[in-house]
Amino acid sequence: MKPRRCKSSTDYDIFLDFPCTKSHLAELLGVARSTLVIWENIAFWRIDSFRTAYPKTHDGSFDRESPLSPYQCWILGRIGRLMSQLRRSERVKGYILKNPQDFTRYQFNKAQNQVTQKLGA
Repeated sequence: MKPRRCKSSTDYDIFLDFPCTKSHLAELLGVARSTLVIWENIAFWRIDSFRTAYPKTHDGSFDRESPLSPYQCWILGRIGRLMSQLRRSERVKGYILKNPQDFTRYQFNKAQNQVTQKLGA
C-alpha cells in the first residue's frame, strides 16, 4: 500500500449525508483508491450489514460499483483507523471477527446521533 497523504485522516469517524464514490471517499480519507478497495474487500467479506448495504443487480448479486452509503463510508473509515493502528490486514480481519458489534448499523446510528446532538447544542 502507498503511504497516506495525511496520517491523521482516519483518526475520526466520517459521517456523510450523501452516497459517495470510492474515488471521492479515498480522497476524503487521504489514501489511494487502491488502498480503499483493499479496505472495502475486508469489509465486504467480513461484515454482513456492509455487504447487504449494496444494491442488488438484476441477477441478485451485489452491485459493488454503486456509490457507497454513508454507513459503508463510516465502516471504511473505521477500517482505515484499524489499519493505521494494527498495521496488518490479518490483524484487522481478526479484530472484526472478534468485535462485530463495533461495525453494526446500530453503532453507526448511535455515533451519528451523538455528533448531530453536539452540533445542534
